[in-house]
Amino acid sequence: VIIAVLITIIETLFVFPFSRLVGLFNRRGQDLISLRFVQYKLKVCRFLCGANLEYVGLEYLPKKGESVVYISNHRGFFDIIATYPIFPDCTGFVAKKEMKPWPLIGWWMSSVYCLFLDRKDRRQGIATILEGVEQVKKGISMWIFPEGTRSKVEGEMLPFKHGSFKLATKAGAPIVPVAINGSGKIFDDHVPIIKAGKVRVEFMEPIETKGLSDEELQ
Repeated sequence: VIIAVLITIIETLFVFPFSRLVGLFNRRGQDLISLRFVQYKLKVCRFLCGANLEYVGLEYLPKKGESVVYISNHRGFFDIIATYPIFPDCTGFVAKKEMKPWPLIGWWMSSVYCLFLDRKDRRQGIATILEGVEQVKKGISMWIFPEGTRSKVEGEMLPFKHGSFKLATKAGAPIVPVAINGSGKIFDDHVPIIKAGKVRVEFMEPIETKGLSDEELQ
């Protein structure tokens, strides 16, 4: 893992400026370079962890040009490593603001449309969600963990944060529920040791939000 991180640092010094240069003439080209690089590096992490991954419901992933809002439980850091490499197009995560200053990680997260939420500032939180709504309307899928933080117990979910579904309802985008099982066993349950294990990711049938009444949306 340490060797992989060092290689990533070296690669970033070349790929990141190149993607920005391409973006001056072709924003779509910049987006694809960033997306594929991040997916490639997460596939490397996935391989190094030795996880046995099972995917169910891949037919519910959005087609090219479509955008959805993924709503998922959150068990650990491996949730993103397990899911992000299979996305067909640009997808941003709603993450805590503390991750933005991290070297490399914060840079690449910003480049693939991730948003950073200040969980202590309600006004800033609303502005972040509204920014996500605009991204969804432009065709960029978003992923949010409605619990707001990682659950410590497999199979149990924390209460959902208020407004977690606003990304979808205000953008009129379908919600794709996602259930992740076993990801905490890879790392979070025994930090700092990485252990191989089986992770199951299930994408469920999209829930349409267009045309729903106010009562149904609530």
